[in-house]
Amino acid sequence: MAKQNQLTECSGMDWGQFLVLIESLKKTGEYKLLLFVSLGGFCGMRIGDILQLKWEQLINKNEIALHEGKTGKFRKIALNNSLIEIINLVFINLNIQNNKDANQFVFCSRNGKPYTRQHINRRLHKMFYKFKIKVQNPSSHTLRKTFGRRVYEINDRSEASLILLSSIFNHTSTAITRKYIGLSQQIIKDAYLNL
Repeated sequence: MAKQNQLTECSGMDWGQFLVLIESLKKTGEYKLLLFVSLGGFCGMRIGDILQLKWEQLINKNEIALHEGKTGKFRKIALNNSLIEIINLVFINLNIQNNKDANQFVFCSRNGKPYTRQHINRRLHKMFYKFKIKVQNPSSHTLRKTFGRRVYEINDRSEASLILLSSIFNHTSTAITRKYIGLSQQIIKDAYLNL
């Protein structure tokens, strides 16, 4: 339970920060973290769905097909060229074997058990600190919110982009989506600053 007056909601990253983070993870050879961050930021996937991915869902694919854990809905997610390059880079550098490792979880310990949410969030928190990425309450949700904010921005900050995101995120209304990606707070802050 959160302490009174403690912020528990996380924020997304600026897209430029996200791209710098991707390059930093490539340079430092933190390949699994690179892939996790990339899937979260480029696809807007929930942590639970990312942790359930197996190599066979990513290798030589141009989309990810999955049943979302939270909603139970079937979803296909197109992979852009940047993400396909990252998947291939990680696949090669981790020496994944097509036949032997294809049915294994992508994000797992040496014994094949999937990482937990807590493990990933601890690693992400350390990563944000290490690379001096300033976000409010960093967690795996930061990546999903980064994706949402980017989709909103490249679609001219339109109501149509909120409808699109509402569908992608399975939100019941655009008002929820607006709040989710931090627009409501930004609009209120701007109202004060523009006086």
